[in-house]
Amino acid sequence: MNHSSEDTQHDVFKERLAHLRREDYLSEETYRTVMDASVKYLHDRRVERENKEDVRVDPPVPVQEKPSPAVKKPEPVRQSKEEVRERNITWSLILGVALLLITGLIVATSQWDQMGAGMKVFSIAFVSLFFYSLSYGTQRFLKIQKTAFAFLTLGSLLIPIAVVAIGYFELFGSFLSLAGEGRYLLGFLGAFLPLPLYVKHAFDHQSRLYVWISLVFLSLTVGFALGALPLSIDVFYTFLMVFNAGLLVIYTKYGTFDKWRLFTKELPLYAQLNLILSTMLLLFFLENEVLYSFNLLLTACIYMAMVFVYRTKEYQFVFSVMFVYAVYQLVDHTPLQAVDGVVYAVAGGVYLGFAYAFRNHDFIQKVFRYTSAVVSFCAFLYISYESVLLREGESSWMFAAAYLVVAGNYLVLANLLRYPLFSYMAPVFFYVGLWQVWEQIAVFPLFLELFLTAVVTLLYVGLWTKQPWLQSVKESSLVVSAVLMAGTICYSFYELLYGYSAFQLFVVGCLAYVVKWKQSAESVEKAVVWIQPASWLAASGALYLKVIEWVPGYADTFGVPFHLALTGVILCLLHLFWKRIGENGLSKSSFNIGQGAYIFGIIFLGTADVDRMFIAPLILLGGTAMLYWLICSTGQSSLWIAVSIVTLFFYFSLAEPLSLESFASLLIFTAFAPVVMVALGEFGRTKWEGMQPNFYWTGHAVHPLVILACLFDQVTPEPAVHPILLVVPAAVYLFSAWKAEREWEIKLMLYFGMSVVFLFLFTLGSYYSLYEDVFSGYIFMVASALFLGAWAVLPLVWKNRLEWYWIPFSILGLLYFTVFRQAWAPWEFLLPLAYAVSILYFLHRRNWSIVRFAPLLILVDLLENQAWDRGIKIVVVLGCVALLLAAGKKFHRMLIGSNYEVDAYSFSALVYLLFLNGLSFGDDSVWIRILPLLALTAWLWVNASKWMGRNADRISYTAGAGSLYASYLLILLAYETSIPDIFMAELQVLPLLVVLALMRKKLWSDAPGVMNKIQFAAVLLVAAYLVVDAIKSHTIWDAWIIGGLSLLSMVAGMQFKIKSYFFVGMGVLIFNVLYQTKPYWGNVPWWVYLLMAGLVLIAVASYNEWQKQQEGKDRPIERKLKGLWHALKKWN
Repeated sequence: MNHSSEDTQHDVFKERLAHLRREDYLSEETYRTVMDASVKYLHDRRVERENKEDVRVDPPVPVQEKPSPAVKKPEPVRQSKEEVRERNITWSLILGVALLLITGLIVATSQWDQMGAGMKVFSIAFVSLFFYSLSYGTQRFLKIQKTAFAFLTLGSLLIPIAVVAIGYFELFGSFLSLAGEGRYLLGFLGAFLPLPLYVKHAFDHQSRLYVWISLVFLSLTVGFALGALPLSIDVFYTFLMVFNAGLLVIYTKYGTFDKWRLFTKELPLYAQLNLILSTMLLLFFLENEVLYSFNLLLTACIYMAMVFVYRTKEYQFVFSVMFVYAVYQLVDHTPLQAVDGVVYAVAGGVYLGFAYAFRNHDFIQKVFRYTSAVVSFCAFLYISYESVLLREGESSWMFAAAYLVVAGNYLVLANLLRYPLFSYMAPVFFYVGLWQVWEQIAVFPLFLELFLTAVVTLLYVGLWTKQPWLQSVKESSLVVSAVLMAGTICYSFYELLYGYSAFQLFVVGCLAYVVKWKQSAESVEKAVVWIQPASWLAASGALYLKVIEWVPGYADTFGVPFHLALTGVILCLLHLFWKRIGENGLSKSSFNIGQGAYIFGIIFLGTADVDRMFIAPLILLGGTAMLYWLICSTGQSSLWIAVSIVTLFFYFSLAEPLSLESFASLLIFTAFAPVVMVALGEFGRTKWEGMQPNFYWTGHAVHPLVILACLFDQVTPEPAVHPILLVVPAAVYLFSAWKAEREWEIKLMLYFGMSVVFLFLFTLGSYYSLYEDVFSGYIFMVASALFLGAWAVLPLVWKNRLEWYWIPFSILGLLYFTVFRQAWAPWEFLLPLAYAVSILYFLHRRNWSIVRFAPLLILVDLLENQAWDRGIKIVVVLGCVALLLAAGKKFHRMLIGSNYEVDAYSFSALVYLLFLNGLSFGDDSVWIRILPLLALTAWLWVNASKWMGRNADRISYTAGAGSLYASYLLILLAYETSIPDIFMAELQVLPLLVVLALMRKKLWSDAPGVMNKIQFAAVLLVAAYLVVDAIKSHTIWDAWIIGGLSLLSMVAGMQFKIKSYFFVGMGVLIFNVLYQTKPYWGNVPWWVYLLMAGLVLIAVASYNEWQKQQEGKDRPIERKLKGLWHALKKWN
């Protein structure tokens, strides 16, 4: 391929790239990157051709247009090991240098007050030169580029700091100081002096960091140079704009030069920062708000121009922000402040003008429209803030006009963008503006004016309008008007204006029918059919609050219940009207809400003042009829529960007409309520489906109250009724159990009946004062015997049912007997013992292994309550433990088996061991005190084979060995006075290592990995204990013992190749050395450690960088260390 052919292809490729860039298929950065790659490729081809002796001419290849490939989302790049290593080296250098700087800061601040101004500046300059020297040394001799670059960066950044320090300490007089007249000249020197050095570093290291630092310092140099000259505002601003334009000229003219490409390729991105920096310099040097606002407008225009120059859409957002901020500055510092609300509202419309001006650019037009929405909303917030907080809610025509302008703006946006949010904001702001208008006119109360306005808006805009510009807000006006009406109604209720509230709610009900008539949407229809009767129900409630003001006796005689019931009846009659004219939806909703109103009327009977002689029974009687009507209409048999409850309340309401006033008469009357309910249920069993079970359960719900009332009456000094009254609920329960068909109902009724029988026996003994001579716990045994007699004569199926109650009841009786029995006769303990044996018999019959815990554990309390000698109790408890272990061995093969089968005997033996521990605790003889531990060892070893799991038996044997070791410690502590103190700690902990070694050899030989870790932990803890003991004793003999043991540990570790003994012994020796030399290294200043840490981090990073350079060479030291490490890995 010849030279001209390559140039032709390059021109075609360049033209194609420019075309793609103009059509926004490529970003500016991508375009520049591809162009640079193309130029570099062409240059390399030319160099390669010139180096060849024979030049081969290829025929020109026609350029074919290829479709641009689809843009794929780049996958996240994973760092290689080498990159991770480079990152770690970099961070080590950063942390090390940071620690050095902190050390220097600490040392400097501790001596800062004693230094002079020149010495302080010299210290800063010295630090800079120090970093430069470190950079030169690491680059020149060690060839460590990253370390050198880090030191170079630190040294370079300290140069302008030194210049600022010169001005701060006024080394060159007050003129060149931070507050002097030559401060801009000082800023120029601080920015200009390091600039050539930064440029050189940028070229030497090809660093983007230094490129950006150079550009920023160039802008600061120009800005401070202009600030030092006596220039006016316009001249200063002109020169800044000339400088910005000069950067663009440089980029345009020299952008393709390879020599300056390092800088020119950053100019498009830096131009954005430079504009902001220029604006800040103008504001910093020349403070004038009005001119500042015009400067912002001009800058915004430049950004808008850059949208088309650089083909960068993001600049449009900067233009939008700067334009609105410029408007704020202009209004806030000019006479326009008097009408600032209107101006800010109009500013939102200005963006719509921008959108129209750029209507040929879709993206720009769309952004301006959304910007208009945001600016209008911000204007609304500002106007509201000024109206509420600054002017204390004072309304004005200006605010009204501003709100209406915002509403109009959102109306236009709703038509242009069809965005749902804008269609809702337009009516919201419209009502806010009308709020201001109505406050100026004030013909009616404000809330009524807003309500009527919402009604008119809902009818015209929300339902009837045909105007094209109002179609976009038709639905939103309907919704917002409805919300506004709801708000005004809530306000009228809050202000206690119930007449207005009733009128508004009545109007809402009428509007609901109109909306249903005009709207065809299914969702709206579903809502209004419920709003219509609900609003009229609420209107009736508001009317009630007004009626009780007109007729005071209405509240005392009829009250809320009668008013709600009457409203419910009217709505149910209205249901018939709607049904006749074909409005099925309104018919259904009116009926349901009417029923709900009547039900609430019944509920309020419990709290409201109402005539109890006639009105309350009348409402309840009507309630049964209304609920029966509801059942007939819906066909829901589950509603019989409500009928049964109302019927029960009607039964109780008859107590007032029947003049039942005494407690006895009321209790007897209440006791027969379940009889009546069950009888009614039996009467309607075959006539109405669902009536019988609901009446049954409602009647049974009264039984607990009757039973509690009877029990309460029996505990009084003079009971009003005989306990025979409990026979009534017992008979009803047993009758229900006989008539029930489902198993759970049979058991429930049976168990409640048996419980009432027990309560009857218990209260009968209390009624005749039998408990003065006989312990009340015998009633449980009598009841259990009575139930056992019934169990003996009943069939098998009833026996099974009876056992489910007899077992827990007898356990409760056993617990009551053992807990509350105070004075025990000599052989009286045999009765609860026999009681427990009978319970265990039935538990074995039912195979309830878990429940066996209950009688076995209760017997522990029985033993504790016996007045025996402690020695006898210890012997008896040991016998019980042995008996329980034998029973567990006989009845159970596993401690925890399948199907929730648990060896309650063996586990209960542990509780007896705890009781034994309490008996033996504090005994003078250590051999008595270790009995629980020895018994625990026996328990663990006897039951070791009964555990499930691969290692459970070995764990049990290990735990037993631990229990024996604990016994050994107790014996050792008991004879502590006979043992020298110097050997006490060793005798306590060293046998633990022997036990551990035996366990490892005999039990855990197949798990060396786990045992190695446990052994290491044990050796470490033993060593720590012995070291702490030696430190506390602080004698030469302890030092000798610790040294000898650590040396013995190291030797044993080396001999048997055990890591734990070797390393722990070595660690103890090292600790001993450090502890003995503490007076030497403990007095060094703390910042020395900080300095050492920084130096270590830098040294490690430098070593790693140097090691990287030595890759591929022989390393004998590293080879020996690796061999030693592989040998250690073979140890246990």
